[in-house]
Amino acid sequence: MKINITYNREVLDNGDFITSADVISDTKIAKEDMSFTLDGEKLKIHNIEEIEKGYHVEFELTEKLSTLQFDADKFINNVVLPQIIFSVKGFNPDINVNYQEDSFIKDFKMKIFQTDKIQLSYLIYENGNKDTKRPLVLFLHGSGERGFNNTLPLLGNDVPKTYHNYIKTNHQNAVVLVPQATWAPTLNGWFRKDFRKALFELIAKVEKEYNIDKDRIYLSGLSNGASTSWYIGAHHADTFAAIIPCSGFVYGDDKQELGNMKTGRYMEVTQEEAKALASVPIWAFHSEDDPTVSVQGTRKAKSAIEEVDDSNLKVTIYPRGTVLPNPHASWSRAYNTPELLPWLFSQSKAKQAVK
Repeated sequence: MKINITYNREVLDNGDFITSADVISDTKIAKEDMSFTLDGEKLKIHNIEEIEKGYHVEFELTEKLSTLQFDADKFINNVVLPQIIFSVKGFNPDINVNYQEDSFIKDFKMKIFQTDKIQLSYLIYENGNKDTKRPLVLFLHGSGERGFNNTLPLLGNDVPKTYHNYIKTNHQNAVVLVPQATWAPTLNGWFRKDFRKALFELIAKVEKEYNIDKDRIYLSGLSNGASTSWYIGAHHADTFAAIIPCSGFVYGDDKQELGNMKTGRYMEVTQEEAKALASVPIWAFHSEDDPTVSVQGTRKAKSAIEEVDDSNLKVTIYPRGTVLPNPHASWSRAYNTPELLPWLFSQSKAKQAVK
């Protein structure tokens, strides 16, 4: 008996998981005779459908089926494929195993951007007519997606996938840019000045190569990427038409970090930062019980901007216990907000200018 098994990976709210398997056999198998075991425990099956020469098997989701393992010492995710053991009652089959990544990933092109001092890998997805000006979405990942596995920013959560699917489904003429910060022993990520400088050089390159509409460049970030998005909005407000920071604070190179690693970190917001941020449409998200980046980060920004002008500001703070299993991951709820992406793509600097 020869069997080919393809384990299908899918990027969900909380990252990349094996969600199903396609079992193809040269010999008829009774579905009740199949079993899948992981770490000594039998996987529960949600549904089985017959397909040509075999079965499509959907698993009940469990954390063990995640392809990401978090390295607490380095504070990054590593891709480790779960080693599932397949067996058939009464047989000792010859088994060939493959893993199929989520289909949206193939639409992103992997590239390298080199400056005199730094190298950034980035992924880019484009849709629509290159002959017309197109909006650009710049997505900044969190600390867990730093490193040298260039697809990791697409695997840690489903935000890039959500942008991709929205653009593709709605036939939007748009480009999504997903750069990656390399790993370093300190948790600086996008806080590094040389990375931020390289980001703007990369944006300029993409503007030319992909016919980008400078009035419709959008910035989106999570955690470290969100705090950097707040920083960029405070110092380069004229570049972006709108910003979506999830679970961040208004970072500053010379500001004191408050809070701690147990209750969450944040920074105060200066009057100058608030004045600049008030000029940009922002929809910020945070969880009230975020243990990593304190909700005070978003609340401080909200209060400071309100003192200037909050007409461009939207803030969503999720009540304690409603962002699960990880209260830091406010983006897992934010990007399920139906109004979010229509709001984002409706923004333009030209629209702001006539207010």
